[in-house]
Formats: sequence, structure tokens, C-alpha cells
Amino acid sequence: MYEEQWVRGIVLSVSQLGEYDKRMVVLTEQLGRVTVFANGARRQNNRFTAVAQSFTLGRFQVRPGKQAYTLTGAEIQKSFLDLTQDVESFASASYCCELVEYFTREGVGGKDELNLLYVTFLALLEKRLRPPVVRAAFAVKLLDIQGEFERETDSPLVRYILSQPIGGTYSFEPTEQGTAELLRIVKKTLARVLDYPMRSEEVLRSLEQTFSLK
Repeated sequence: MYEEQWVRGIVLSVSQLGEYDKRMVVLTEQLGRVTVFANGARRQNNRFTAVAQSFTLGRFQVRPGKQAYTLTGAEIQKSFLDLTQDVESFASASYCCELVEYFTREGVGGKDELNLLYVTFLALLEKRLRPPVVRAAFAVKLLDIQGEFERETDSPLVRYILSQPIGGTYSFEPTEQGTAELLRIVKKTLARVLDYPMRSEEVLRSLEQTFSLK
């Protein structure tokens, strides 16, 4: 019999499965990125309805199967449901989750990536930095965690982000020049390391075009 265990993680994405169930992709500290089936989560008043939402931070009791895990218990530690109330914040959070899903895998613990997502969600809710700046700083830190970022750079802002602990990723005061350099470097780096564009990029481009017309 497969043993159940408790893991701490953030729900990266959710999709419907059958008539009443959900399929979640969860980044966990202990197991890395895993697929978890939440049986009955689409039923009214089901105990997994609240936790089976994107951006939810919690503890998940899972039972391993042949190809995925089954959710058997859950405790919400923090819900970032407010991110869904603003279209740009929602799209930005989805983009960050998609990047994490791209780089992480099962069997490799995701503690640093999990902590980075947490402070990123807080930064998006705080709204002190514009969402494109948050996304770019997130990408720098994530790629550095993954060993995919070339640390030799002339950008003072990028060097600052790289020098900070995860909790200090968004502690900078951006200038116009610094922001432009950051966005340029991240765009170039992502083009080099990604095999395909993120799905959420199309939504973000549409939003940027809409905001530029205002």
C-alpha cells in the first residue's frame, strides 16, 4: 500500500477532470512539482473546493499512485484569491507559476522556488512595483536559482536583485533606466533558455497593448 504524506506547497494551475474532479499541479517543498487529483473538488460544499484553487498556499496530504498523487487532506495556510480580482495581477501570477512549472520537476524539492512565489504574490498584491517589473525581477531570481542566469551584467539593478536573499527580491526602487535594462536583459535571457513561449504571454501582450492605448 502506498503511504500518505503531508507536503507544503502552492497550487500552480488547476484544470477540470471529469464531471466533479480537478487536476492540480502543485509545487511542493518536499516532492518538487507534482500532479495531484482532487476528487470531488467541483461538487458543492466539497472539502477540497477551497484548496483546489490556483495560487493557494497550504499543506496537502497526498497518496502516491502510478502517475500522480491523490489528495486525501488539506489545510489552507494562505489564499491569494485576491490576485484574481485584477486582470493584470492574475495574468502576472499565472505567468510566474507557468515559469516555475517549466523549470521544476518531480523528485527535486522546490523550497526556494516556493518561497520566491510567495514573496512575488505579496509584491503583486502590494502594487508598489508595476507588474512587468515584478515579473522581470521574478524571472531573474528564478533563473538564478535554476543556474540559468548569466551573472556577469552591467545592470546595477540586476546585480542588486541577484545579491539579495529571496525575501529581498522586490526591495529595490526602480528608475526608468534601470527598469528598461532589467526588461531588456530578461527578455533576451528567456529567449535563450525557453524552448517555447509561455501560454500566459499572449494575455500579457494583449494587456500591455490595452494599457498603452489609455
